[in-house]
Amino acid sequence: MALGGPVSAAGFTALALAWVASTALGARAAMRRRFDVHRGWMTRSAALTFAAVTLRLLLPLSTRVMGFDFVTAYRAIAWLCWLPNLLVAEWWLRRDAGKPRRAGH
Repeated sequence: MALGGPVSAAGFTALALAWVASTALGARAAMRRRFDVHRGWMTRSAALTFAAVTLRLLLPLSTRVMGFDFVTAYRAIAWLCWLPNLLVAEWWLRRDAGKPRRAGH
């Protein structure tokens, strides 16, 4: 159950599942010494972790500055606090995919 009902609950549930999965896949890759794969999964995990910060930035922006009703804003932010973060992480990883890695990085 989440404030904002099923829409918010679905957003936060999807976030939780993606967060646990990305972290577990990153840990698994590290244990297999696949550090290139580990880096990608942990970048995604960090982006999902940052959802807590994004939520806290978007709530006052949407309610106080933009004037949205709190519950309406919260329903949208349950998704907007993590999906854009994940998209930026994916863009970052794909942007770096063709670049050679320096030793030790």
